[in-house]
Amino acid sequence: MKSDMKKVLLTLPFFLLMQHQVVGAQIINTCNDFGHFDLLIDVVPPASDGASFVVDSTGDFPVEAGTGNTIVPADLGDFPGGIHKTDDPGWLVAAGDLEDNEILWFRALGALRYWDNDTQEWLNAPPDGERIRYFGATPPAVVISGTPEEKAFYAEGTIWSSEGLNGPIEAPIEAFIGGIHAHLDFCLEAKDGDCTQPGSSATGTPSTGAYLIELQLFSKAVSDNGLQQKYIDSSPVSVILNHGLVADQCSEAIGALVFPEAVVDDSAPLPAAGILIMTGP
Repeated sequence: MKSDMKKVLLTLPFFLLMQHQVVGAQIINTCNDFGHFDLLIDVVPPASDGASFVVDSTGDFPVEAGTGNTIVPADLGDFPGGIHKTDDPGWLVAAGDLEDNEILWFRALGALRYWDNDTQEWLNAPPDGERIRYFGATPPAVVISGTPEEKAFYAEGTIWSSEGLNGPIEAPIEAFIGGIHAHLDFCLEAKDGDCTQPGSSATGTPSTGAYLIELQLFSKAVSDNGLQQKYIDSSPVSVILNHGLVADQCSEAIGALVFPEAVVDDSAPLPAAGILIMTGP
């Protein structure tokens, strides 16, 4: 970004938008410290051939302007597993939406993106080779009859980096038994870190900032005729994993996805209350 550019961030509309987006009793206006929460996944119509996985049908979360993805912010370090881990968001499927023993899966998409708080930009690479690792479950067939190598493959987790994806691109979240309420572990690791090792120090010292990954939810259940997938995959979900940004800083990272047109090359203040003008580096 040019050093003489003034970055004008329209924070008032974003703030007002977020005031109406609620998870349980919590208002989402930051990535920080809103505690244990779930993303509701509806199946419409419930448990039916050709039904769709619908993400956030109640409109509790913001939406990325360029992609239409639901944006789900989470705060690393809110989980006892370590300062670079979280088990939020959880995944919630209500009773009746699937049939018992049908499995909810995730599919990893894209590559890791990084919010640089100094330049106020989403970048296609973090500063020092950081990675996000997500630990899904092992598919039942692998648990029952898989080789040690296959079991180890799933145990290593799915990795997003600036170069793309490694590990299992698809992995189970949980089987439906009267409903699903599952929390799996996200972990941020430095270039020389390893989230598969116990202890918070094993993850290294990753850079402060926000990390963005993309995934979608689906099931491998087949239709009654046995010829096709029973359910239509969800739209992609963008998960922001905050590492060390305070409330206003993280709100800016979300706002840059929701209102990318709010960053303009204009040296004059805009005549509207609540506009925060930030001078670029």
